[in-house]
Amino acid sequence: MTTISRRRVLRQSRAVKRIGLLSAVTLTAFAHTTAMSNADPTTGSRAVTFEDLQRAPVPALCEHDPGQLRNGHLPPQEGHPGNVGIALNYNTGAYKVAFGDLTGGGGDAVMVTDCNTVNVPWPETVQLYTAGPQLTTAGPKRLGGIDLSDLTHSREVVTDLSISDRVAHVTWLANGPNDGACCPTVKMMADLRWDGSTVVAQNVRRVN
Repeated sequence: MTTISRRRVLRQSRAVKRIGLLSAVTLTAFAHTTAMSNADPTTGSRAVTFEDLQRAPVPALCEHDPGQLRNGHLPPQEGHPGNVGIALNYNTGAYKVAFGDLTGGGGDAVMVTDCNTVNVPWPETVQLYTAGPQLTTAGPKRLGGIDLSDLTHSREVVTDLSISDRVAHVTWLANGPNDGACCPTVKMMADLRWDGSTVVAQNVRRVN
């Protein structure tokens, strides 16, 4: 083998070693990235999303047992006719949900539920949620909720919902003495606050 041939073989050998080294570094980096992206989320590690609310846990509502929503609705329960789900504003086409800070950690949410038994609608309720340790698999953690009929004793319909200053601000319509069951006209407002152990309603007031 000539001197020139020996030099070519040596250069090719070194090039192969470099390629092998770069491939090993690339594979190591890829494996590290994959492991990081598959890490389980921890409490408060990310915000509750609408997708999370679509599989949120809900309490007993409209004679239904407590359960977990699936695609925004409670799966059918034997012996419990009717439906439970995320309330929809039929005037705007928007779901009655809001996102913000309720616990001091941020990334929380508030959701209105509606339900019925054999097409007889019940009052709407307001449920508060935060991120839990199993947010990606079991849905958000429910902090608690308020049945608006406990406040105004009629068939309540939420018209506005927002979060600010760690408070959920709720506006709804309740039935006045001359209102039909279908058509509440009394405008009410309240502030729902998580006090560290339960959800409390404050500043309940009539605004018209």
